[in-house]
Amino acid sequence: MADSNIEIDEGLYSRQIYVLGVEAMKKMSASNVLIVGLKGLGCEIAKNIILAGVKSVTLYDPQAVEIADLSSQFFLHSEDVGKPRAQVSAPRLAELNQYVPVSVLDKELAPEDLALFKCVVVTDLPLHKKLELGDYAHQNNICFISTEIRGLFGYTFNDFGKQFVVEDTTGEEPLSGMLAGIEQSAEGI
Repeated sequence: MADSNIEIDEGLYSRQIYVLGVEAMKKMSASNVLIVGLKGLGCEIAKNIILAGVKSVTLYDPQAVEIADLSSQFFLHSEDVGKPRAQVSAPRLAELNQYVPVSVLDKELAPEDLALFKCVVVTDLPLHKKLELGDYAHQNNICFISTEIRGLFGYTFNDFGKQFVVEDTTGEEPLSGMLAGIEQSAEGI
């Protein structure tokens, strides 16, 4: 089905349509997304993507829940310790939006598994595995996002393929500057 033929529930997604535009919302609602890694960052990304109204979300994280996970992943509970993160997170994440099916990839993740998805978001994997998945995604025109956080610092790497076009309505260069000082007056600068 072409993106232009997709119907969007304007009552449910009116704020997003206002911010993103109809075309972007149609593209999003036609996307199957794979989230790899469900510690705090991966779960937050999954939550936001599910609320945004994509076509489907698949979760992959066979690692067992650890006590430390409870401090950053709010869909986990103390009784989940020792169980696979994706298995215990999926039903709780699915409750966020009844229109977005949430499933779990229950086998060892291989590059060819990415073929089922329009976008893959990877967190908490070793670099060699990220590179392997990223190469496959790039060769097969699958959007690939790799992201990590380490305390206050983090990074995001995006590869949306050779066909990706940035549609900038103003065409202006973004402004940048350096903060040199702050005034404490009523009309502070």
